[in-house]
Amino acid sequence: MPREGKIPKLFSGSVDDLTKPSKPKKQKDNADLKSQKKQKTLYISLDINRKLIELYGEEGRRQSIIVEDAVNLYYYLRLALGEKKFEELMSAVRREDPDFLRGYLEKFRL
Repeated sequence: MPREGKIPKLFSGSVDDLTKPSKPKKQKDNADLKSQKKQKTLYISLDINRKLIELYGEEGRRQSIIVEDAVNLYYYLRLALGEKKFEELMSAVRREDPDFLRGYLEKFRL
């Protein structure tokens, strides 16, 4: 028969164990992002996957390097051209016509 007013025992350790601060997590140096390996999840269309496989076969490089090059190209073109000119360029790329794109890029030559 339980006694009235008695607090049930929920934890077998001491109160000090419950209030002890957790151990600090080790912090990694984030100085060089390129040297760190990260898990990459890339969702792409079947058409883009076909193009990536074609590039991989032609250049003989890892797909991850090709993707990194593409991301760098996209990023720096966007910075260099500005939003309006970059959108113009992307609309030319979306036409998927190499001759049209070649003519469009002629006006960017230095």
